[in-house]
Amino acid sequence: MKKLLFIVCVLAGFSYAKAQAPQGFSYQAAVRNASGTPLVNTPVKVRFSILDSSANGPVVYKETHTTTTNAGGLFNVNVGLGTANTGTLSGVNWGTNSKFLQVEIDTTATGNNYTNIGVQQLMSVPYSLFSGNSANTNTKGSNANTLIYLSDGF
Repeated sequence: MKKLLFIVCVLAGFSYAKAQAPQGFSYQAAVRNASGTPLVNTPVKVRFSILDSSANGPVVYKETHTTTTNAGGLFNVNVGLGTANTGTLSGVNWGTNSKFLQVEIDTTATGNNYTNIGVQQLMSVPYSLFSGNSANTNTKGSNANTLIYLSDGF
């Protein structure tokens, strides 16, 4: 019994060690027509581009999503999980220069009529703010390096 419990704990430790931050980030927007009326339950195409250094910088990653708005005209997608057109999200060098997110929407859902709805600088998120502390943390005794031994009383 002790050996089986030990093996289960070791295997659980390996799966924990493989855990990583999600390779993407959430994006939500409301889609409206020119008069401000929400486009309800409407198929749309969305194109995201990550630009390097400035709002007019070179594209280092580009992807598209096909989605449908809800009853309020909203859609939710995960940038990084769409169809890549240029580069890979994992290939973006986040350690150099500022990065900007350009968002374009095609309300015809054909992929031929994109409208640029804006470019915004990407800022830190809680995952990255926390990871900045990990380089200075002593991991002795942390969950990642601790093997738990459970006794069955023998």
